[in-house]
Amino acid sequence: MPEQSRFTWTDRTLFARSVHRLLFKRLLGMTLVACLLTACGFYLMERARFTAALRDGVLFHAARFQALAGQELNAPDLGDHRRLQNILDDTLSSSRLQLGTAALTLITDPQGRVVAERRDPALRIPSALDDYLATSRYSVHTEAGGPRYELVAIASRPFLHILVPLADAKGRIVANSECLFAISDEVIHDANLRMGLTQVLAVSLVLGTSGLLYPVLLRLLRQMHAASLDLMEANLETISVLGRASAKRDSDVDAHSYRVTIYAARLGERLGLDRQAMRALIKGAFLHDVGKIGVPDALLRKPGPLTPEEVEAMRQHVQHGRDIAIRAHWLSDALEVIGGHHERYDGTGYDQGLKGQGIPLAARIFAVADVFDALASPRPYKPAMQFEVAVWMLEKERGKHFDPAVLYAFVPIARELYDGFARRSTEELDVWLRANCARYFGSDIEEWLASLDARLRR
Repeated sequence: MPEQSRFTWTDRTLFARSVHRLLFKRLLGMTLVACLLTACGFYLMERARFTAALRDGVLFHAARFQALAGQELNAPDLGDHRRLQNILDDTLSSSRLQLGTAALTLITDPQGRVVAERRDPALRIPSALDDYLATSRYSVHTEAGGPRYELVAIASRPFLHILVPLADAKGRIVANSECLFAISDEVIHDANLRMGLTQVLAVSLVLGTSGLLYPVLLRLLRQMHAASLDLMEANLETISVLGRASAKRDSDVDAHSYRVTIYAARLGERLGLDRQAMRALIKGAFLHDVGKIGVPDALLRKPGPLTPEEVEAMRQHVQHGRDIAIRAHWLSDALEVIGGHHERYDGTGYDQGLKGQGIPLAARIFAVADVFDALASPRPYKPAMQFEVAVWMLEKERGKHFDPAVLYAFVPIARELYDGFARRSTEELDVWLRANCARYFGSDIEEWLASLDARLRR
């Protein structure tokens, strides 16, 4: 076909213009989410590691206290409480943990009564500790179990709140050590620095991975989009062949399919149809008479008037067209024109007898374009009407055959369409249609990805 190498049905430039922008936007969004999740994950891991280190330090001193106080722990009612107090004071005053200090330590019996207590005199927030414990004490251990602990903030300072069960020589839980452990400023600084560095490393890894993935994803998107457009091109070539084949059977002039498609497309543009509606209109216009493939030649080429039975048989081409198009999902949107282009605005058309706004807009648009070309073009059974006569015939059918609003939009552009296309060859019409309708069948990246998502959800 002439010029076919230059003009295709699909416009591939929209994708090229928008792919970098959209891929960057989507990948950036996913990268930010991944960075946030990774940073949170590493933060929680580092926090858990830090808390475990604090726990182990406190447990070491709890074990030391348990060893020194073994005689009292084995005695009824925890033996001499004054001795327990002395052991607690000696244990905590003789050594300080590098991680911080035990700000407040309580030794309680199984009923929760305090039998020994020690506060770090260097820490100057005793009332804040008491206020916290007034509402946040742990329930005491009465059976064997592990320590309970959590990081808390008291007076804007981090503490490890920990409850450690203390057992006698037989392994029975006879007391509990509840401690608020104040973390040193140096440890806090080092922990914050470690957490910050860990998060920076995690974010850097995510960003680096995204940077490596970008060209790979870009190439894959381009290949998938090119394959999608190739498939669409093949589908459009198929409907072009079918449309021309049905037109040739009817009148031996396949330019009719191109003219009515051009007229309908220009009218659709004037009425402000969106891209999706324009695609449906163009496909339906090309295939409007595809059902005539199922009509015998004797009827299609009969020079004289048809009998009522022949008229009814001819009208069956609408249903034949539906039967052909309904088998292809890609042609589902063309069914409005294929099945409705012989409906009349006053409800006297066929084959469903639709009326007014009940007729799909695409069918109402196409009806005007189809009848205009039929009147203004020669057929084996009639000569072409003059332009003015053809327009007059259309005007006579305003509100009867045609939607008044659609006809009102068509009349001002009818002369331009007639002068520009009525006498062009099929090849010239093909070139023009490809060049001017390609933008409706090319898709930018956002539209293409949306359609791809819709297919995957089916």
